[in-house]
Amino acid sequence: MNFKELLAYKKENGYLLSKNTGIPYMTIYDLINGKTSIQNITLKNAIKIAIYLDMNVEDLAKIDNPNFIEFRCFRNNLLHDLKNIGPEAFINKIIQTKEIDFYYKNDGKAYAYYLLALLDYLCRSNNYPKYVKRYNKIRKEKLDTPFFVGSSIIKFNTIEDAEKEFNITVIPEFKKFNIIEGDVNNVA
Repeated sequence: MNFKELLAYKKENGYLLSKNTGIPYMTIYDLINGKTSIQNITLKNAIKIAIYLDMNVEDLAKIDNPNFIEFRCFRNNLLHDLKNIGPEAFINKIIQTKEIDFYYKNDGKAYAYYLLALLDYLCRSNNYPKYVKRYNKIRKEKLDTPFFVGSSIIKFNTIEDAEKEFNITVIPEFKKFNIIEGDVNNVA
């Protein structure tokens, strides 16, 4: 996804972005037209854009970059956000920003599955109704092999192997996506 596509996805335009952030229009224009990359703007402007688009800077940095942020950083950023704003606000943010859709449509299925598992887990553990029926199709999918969120190097044949190795119980909502996650309250 490039910057122009991101603005369209967020239903924003360059003029309003410039006006509401104070970033010169030519800077925004160059981003939209691919003359400059999001990685080449100042941190100050990246923060302004991220805040305006209701994203974190790390996600914004992925624009124009085919490599998604390393998964452990992605997880830690999410869990810090959850800890800071609480489960209800976190759930609402994930739904409103359509992050699950973004990752799912942009070859980031592990990220989409992790977010949806976290959303479903938070709904269950906080007695919120499980909603967002638009994700029912995704809920039927899973990763081909178990994925350990702590490392992309460590591999397991089954979730049960991981549970034995680490003496953990994988959270059921993650288990159904073949994701090894035992504690969303333990943030590095």
